Amino acid sequence: MSEAAPGADFESFVLETIEAFSRLARAQAGDLHSAQDAVQDVYLNMYRRWDFLTAGQGSLTAYGRTAVKRAVIDQFRRNKRMVMVPVHELPEKESGIGVPEAAYEMIKEGIGELVESLPERQREVITLCILQDLSPDVVAQRLQIKEESVKRYIKAAANNLKKSINDHSEEVTV
Repeated sequence: MSEAAPGADFESFVLETIEAFSRLARAQAGDLHSAQDAVQDVYLNMYRRWDFLTAGQGSLTAYGRTAVKRAVIDQFRRNKRMVMVPVHELPEKESGIGVPEAAYEMIKEGIGELVESLPERQREVITLCILQDLSPDVVAQRLQIKEESVKRYIKAAANNLKKSINDHSEEVTV
């Protein structure tokens, strides 16, 4: 006869008690998310001490119920200690890439000017692939061209953009 996996009895305990523990936590906390957090904390702590708990004489379900009640109380106490401070002035918003919004807008404007200088098809491909983050196969379907053509347009556009940037930087340094 083969032995069961070490966590199998814990897993069956969780499956048997999850609904009861969740109801108890929800009744105590009054908030679904706090209740779920409390139950997860209890199961994590019980799993860590599972060998010790199963070796004892007490009821695991009774131990779990008591642990859930205490976990909800602990959450309440932790949240009560947090001090909410009203924000009088919102911080400067950042773009998705971590650049302050004002700088991002300037960069975006500069990129827009460079992209506008490209031929029409290269501009479309760069806008869709790079600026809108679509894959070349999706862009190919949208523009009704081959995926290889999309990749060629990207390469050509990259070369044209490099030339434009180099020309622009030479004008600035002169």
